[in-house]
Amino acid sequence: MIGLFCLSALFFGGKSVLLQFNITIAPALVGIAALFFALLLLMRVPIAISKAADPLLGNMSLFFIPAIVAIVNYIDLILAYPLALFLSIVVSTLLSLAITAWLSQRLMHMLTPKDVNTAQPPNKAP
Repeated sequence: MIGLFCLSALFFGGKSVLLQFNITIAPALVGIAALFFALLLLMRVPIAISKAADPLLGNMSLFFIPAIVAIVNYIDLILAYPLALFLSIVVSTLLSLAITAWLSQRLMHMLTPKDVNTAQPPNKAP
């Protein structure tokens, strides 16, 4: 319950900051950024946040339903620019995959001990 309160407070705090400064981006982005920096400072995920986030992450596909249903509001725009829409989706997907792969390789290289590949397997006695 405390974790859900903290996550909600981050969302509504981000929303109030955006309303105060008249910025038009999603309040969830500000809340996620605040959560990210808070977790960086703590250097761990609190148990309350983890317990609140697990069910949300487990049912994350439900959060995409409103966005998918809202596509019907933009059918005329989709029909007017199908090639531009297709290319932007393909390019942004490939770019995000490439950046994610590069970043994960860099992070995994930093986290993996350098002598793992040179370690000798244990001797097996017959």
